[in-house]
Amino acid sequence: APLRPLERNIQLTVALAGDLMEELAEAYGQKWFQERVRKCARDSGFERSVFLMRLKDVAFEVQKPVLQKWGFEGNEHGVREMTAAIREHAGKNGKEMPDWLRQKQERCLDLLYGGKEGGMLEILR
Repeated sequence: APLRPLERNIQLTVALAGDLMEELAEAYGQKWFQERVRKCARDSGFERSVFLMRLKDVAFEVQKPVLQKWGFEGNEHGVREMTAAIREHAGKNGKEMPDWLRQKQERCLDLLYGGKEGGMLEILR
């Protein structure tokens, strides 16, 4: 099915975007999730595109309840809407995000990709 266009029904203030990323980081930081991400990295032979494709389904398990709690749809469209709502705070050139928010985003992504021990961070950065 073709991707639905983004509707952008949910606008996040910069403070709320920070809260949302903290919640995601907490979800990604769970031991079982970290173990699955690292297994995913090993199973994909540390191959970037394969890893990212497989990670999507693993990540969605922890993203779904957070999405729904924040009023986004609990599906792939909701993930895209949430990402767009956060990205909005990076400005047109992607470089205008306040430092404190960028740090939250980086922590969130580090955990999503399995942390420093996971072996994927260097490949993805």
